[in-house]
Amino acid sequence: MIEADLQLSKSDFKLDANFSVPGRGVTAVFGPSGCGKTTLLRVIAGLEPEATGSLSVNSEQWLDASARRPVEQRRVGVVFQNSSLFPHLTVQENLLYGRQRLRKVTKPIEINQLIASLEIEKLLLRYPGALSGGEKQRVALGRALLAEPKLLLMDEPLSALDRSSREKLMLLLEKFLQEIDIPVFYVTHSSEEVARLADNLVLLANGAVTDHGFIQDVLGAVDGELSRSDTAFSVIEGKIATKQLPGLISVDCGAGIVLQLPDSTAISGIRYHSGSGVRLRIRARDVSLCLEQPQRSSILNILPAVIAQLSAEPYNGSRVVKLDMAGKQLLSKISEYSVQQLGLQEGQPVFAQIKSAALI
Repeated sequence: MIEADLQLSKSDFKLDANFSVPGRGVTAVFGPSGCGKTTLLRVIAGLEPEATGSLSVNSEQWLDASARRPVEQRRVGVVFQNSSLFPHLTVQENLLYGRQRLRKVTKPIEINQLIASLEIEKLLLRYPGALSGGEKQRVALGRALLAEPKLLLMDEPLSALDRSSREKLMLLLEKFLQEIDIPVFYVTHSSEEVARLADNLVLLANGAVTDHGFIQDVLGAVDGELSRSDTAFSVIEGKIATKQLPGLISVDCGAGIVLQLPDSTAISGIRYHSGSGVRLRIRARDVSLCLEQPQRSSILNILPAVIAQLSAEPYNGSRVVKLDMAGKQLLSKISEYSVQQLGLQEGQPVFAQIKSAALI
């Protein structure tokens, strides 16, 4: 487990972060700009000497009232928004920089295998100035991992990339981060990145943790701060279906649930292969409800569901409805007027409508 109760006071900002998440997998630190995400990562890394409280990482005490483990002994790998590669070193020299500084290689990572996984074999003799943004971030990730970190911190690594580079690196991260045996803290303000990468979630607002835990539990809290916000969303996992409709990508989510989304291959240049796993972000505001199944509709995703829970009170004129679709969780945000007009209540069968374009 990773257990934190951290405080840091500055002249213009105060961090008060109390949370506990599993000591493996990807934990997304999610919240709006300026809420303290990067500050939290700096405190975890030991880069804020004024921070107080406690921090335990997989039974190792990094901070408490009596001791503070120094930065170099925490063995944290960091990947920033900008890759921070050494411009005078080749890619290969950048990769080996952290490894050469280790006093002892205790859990050797097979370098050639890592290079292949990151798809940077052809870049080894280049200098950072000759790399694209996505290539730099892949090299930075490799350098961080070769230093044998006990915890990997990633601070919005995709934010400075163009759309095509971001999608290519996202596809690599979806697979790669699940394969490494190192816990990851991934800072982002993108709900799409959370949906596609995170196993656990820590929500931050104004320097304080508002919720934390397994991603489906946090997202499904209908009265939580995230659900009340305009960014409320659900995550549904599936696989690319064998049969496809023209101009669409079909995702088989199991239990008879098949979702259709636009085929954006022409824009992204990325092709999805049959059987490959995907995670879809579905924003609550893009899910409408009806009591009877519509006929001859332009909306392709019309799914039977049961109302599992409604938020206790309306917020800004809207209510959050948690739906159960054959065991899968889906949120809908609709007006309080619609809730009253349809007479919605827990246990009631409904049909959820999701525009294909909302699943891009």
